[in-house]
Amino acid sequence: MDYENWVFHDVTPIYLQLCNKMLYKILCGNLCSGESIPSIREMAKLLHINPNTVAKSYKRLKQEQLITCSRSGKFTVTQDAKHIQDKKQETVKILCCSYMSNMFELGFNKSEAVELMKSFCEHIKCHD
Repeated sequence: MDYENWVFHDVTPIYLQLCNKMLYKILCGNLCSGESIPSIREMAKLLHINPNTVAKSYKRLKQEQLITCSRSGKFTVTQDAKHIQDKKQETVKILCCSYMSNMFELGFNKSEAVELMKSFCEHIKCHD
């Protein structure tokens, strides 16, 4: 994994950004089940951020059972492929609900919101 190229902004706390980047890399399979990830200190050094920030992100990912830590302090992505798939479906549901909720707040009905998304996706170059 090419962690050095990860970029952070100052709108959202960095620990949440790191947590989300890792979450999405796990859910899409870029970080594979059982794959080792850098230690807290190594990740902090790679990303030029505070080790406490990394520790906070790792703690959150451990609570969500997406990464594990051995007694020796080695971090790995969970080997529970079903849990990863379940988490992916949960994340998709959250993203879809968020989109629909925001569209409803803007005054669109369900079919309009769906059609707008379809139209938008036809006109942009999404990841295929």
